[in-house]
Amino acid sequence: MTRPMRNILAAILITVIAATGVAKNTSTTRRNLRPGVEMQREMQRIAIPDDTICAEAPCDFDPDALTLRGFVKRAGDERESFIVDNHSTYHITGVKLLLRYYAADGTVITERSVEVKCDIMPGKWQRVKVLSFDRNHAYHYIYGSRPRLKSKPFDVAYRLLRYDVAVSR
Repeated sequence: MTRPMRNILAAILITVIAATGVAKNTSTTRRNLRPGVEMQREMQRIAIPDDTICAEAPCDFDPDALTLRGFVKRAGDERESFIVDNHSTYHITGVKLLLRYYAADGTVITERSVEVKCDIMPGKWQRVKVLSFDRNHAYHYIYGSRPRLKSKPFDVAYRLLRYDVAVSR
């Protein structure tokens, strides 16, 4: 075998060995993820006495018509997102919610009402986004992914105040 041929074979051999060594040590998968947890976790509801439901809303109002799940808010996010599930027989075009935020020790951080425009057919769901209560990026959702920024955990509960139904002829 000639010397140039040996040099070419040696270069190929070194390249193959280096490539297999790098491939074993390079991992592109993220570890310690909880697949599907954020999508499946149903948000906690704010309990209200049964006798106040008709006093605050029309008596045909069904507080179980919609459920919320899959809340996502990382420390650096300016928006919060969650999934609205439509369990009613109506086409829902808007939702008004009371959101109550809790610190890890159970104390209330803040409470606010939000209106969300949506387009959800009966039996379907839609992910919606709202501006976050956390303007200083100091909090992350307690059941979300592990934060990269230093932040405090919080939990959230909701109460369905109103939903808008599409009327068609």
